[in-house]
Amino acid sequence: VAKDEEDEAVLKARIEERDARIADLEAQLMKGEKIRRMMHNRIQELRGNIRVYVRTRPFLPGDGSSGCGSPSQQSAIDVMPDGESLAIADRTGKNSKFSFDKVFPPSAGQNCVFEEVSDFVQSALDGYHVCLFSYGQTGSGKTHTMQGSGNGAMRGIIPRAVAQILNQAKILQSQKWQFNMS
Repeated sequence: VAKDEEDEAVLKARIEERDARIADLEAQLMKGEKIRRMMHNRIQELRGNIRVYVRTRPFLPGDGSSGCGSPSQQSAIDVMPDGESLAIADRTGKNSKFSFDKVFPPSAGQNCVFEEVSDFVQSALDGYHVCLFSYGQTGSGKTHTMQGSGNGAMRGIIPRAVAQILNQAKILQSQKWQFNMS
């Protein structure tokens, strides 16, 4: 009986030691997550709280003419190789150059655009206020960029952001975070 009581005491001590170690590791994890959030959002602030991205879309079959009645597949917009500027040619051929935080060429897919803005989604998860909006004339691709189509590579920013939020929520719930989503 004394041996069983001794074994039981040893097991209880081991359990208490492991529980203390688990609590310590969880506290370290929370501290690390707090530092990550602070550093991520500091980087976002350094990059600029307001950013302007431009996405140029390719010619679509219905675009047909250049406005002068003659078919044209030559774009008036030329995306520069630096990925931050573009030139727009007027009807006389004179170029005006513009600079932005990021310029996506017509060949850029939905994934390229989302990779650039996914840090905003992370900031929202970290508790910061975030706003993304799409601006442009009718037919310029705003809905395609934001909503996309289907479930694959053509998904837009919104469905990808929702998936990122739900995936992150699952990860954080396993770390004892609690969420209320409505």
